[in-house]
Amino acid sequence: MASAGSAANAAAAAKFWDYFQQQKEAINALAALSKEDASQKIRELDSSLREAFIYLPPYDQKRLSKDLDELRGQHQQQRSTSKQQGFKFKSAVAKPNNALATASSSVTSAASEQLSSADSNVQTSLSPAGPSHKYTGISDSWVVTDMPSLLGEVATPSPTDCELRDITNSVVDLRPISHSLRALNCHRIQNSIVICGPFAGSVTVRGSNNCVLVLGARQFRLENSQGVDVYLYCTSHPIIEKSSGIRFASYPTELRTPRIEQEFGTSQLGLQPNSFDRVDDFNWLKRQASPNWSISQASALPSADIWSFLDDTSKPREKLIQALLPIN
Repeated sequence: MASAGSAANAAAAAKFWDYFQQQKEAINALAALSKEDASQKIRELDSSLREAFIYLPPYDQKRLSKDLDELRGQHQQQRSTSKQQGFKFKSAVAKPNNALATASSSVTSAASEQLSSADSNVQTSLSPAGPSHKYTGISDSWVVTDMPSLLGEVATPSPTDCELRDITNSVVDLRPISHSLRALNCHRIQNSIVICGPFAGSVTVRGSNNCVLVLGARQFRLENSQGVDVYLYCTSHPIIEKSSGIRFASYPTELRTPRIEQEFGTSQLGLQPNSFDRVDDFNWLKRQASPNWSISQASALPSADIWSFLDDTSKPREKLIQALLPIN
């Protein structure tokens, strides 16, 4: 006889399935009118899906994730086709639909030209759904995020999405905005370090190689990645798919400053056990342990001196990357 908890999960899963199908239809209809709005709805649906992983059975997780990837691919293809046909969206500078603000970020690069290039690819936009941070095409840099300010006033923290895309040979420190995050999406992180404080949301990482992730979240999902060291505090089972050479360890105690401890409390992550070592590999269905991931040995964990580089004002990027990355 099914328990009350399993029955409740089944009911929630069925309800979410119907919701997902309705949103797909709405997004397809919206894409014909506004591709920008459709993109926003896809991001929102992606966040909702990751939050639903808590109660969705593995089959539904895989099926809906695949459906969302197909929807995203179709939408991107439509955008590319529109651009090839000469269609141009209205400039957000000429006619802004949303308030835009540039993230106040501290970026250190190997040369001033690289600094300018990295800074131009760091954006923070505000929309009715809340602010979002996007960092794209950054290489050989050290980025420290910050909350945007509007008209000289500090923005009130509200639910925030953050996207990292095409980050190479860099350090990205998201701790200043972690308390406001609801979702973190990472795409193609290469030879880089990403650090984030705890937040009550989800993390998705795709297509990344030889990198270090320091994260605290409710859900964590890693896809199509190799050689990633994950220092994690996660209240649900981490998920990997089509990935190998993944090593997990607990969120470093050396980084649990009073501020981070406070965020563990406000996010309520600290009230629940850390399941960083209870990984589900969707591509390994055998009873034996998956060969695609492992728990980092205590003797191999970085020392406090190495973690201290993250708060070194000189921002020793190359030294930190050499000390932490799986492959140098």
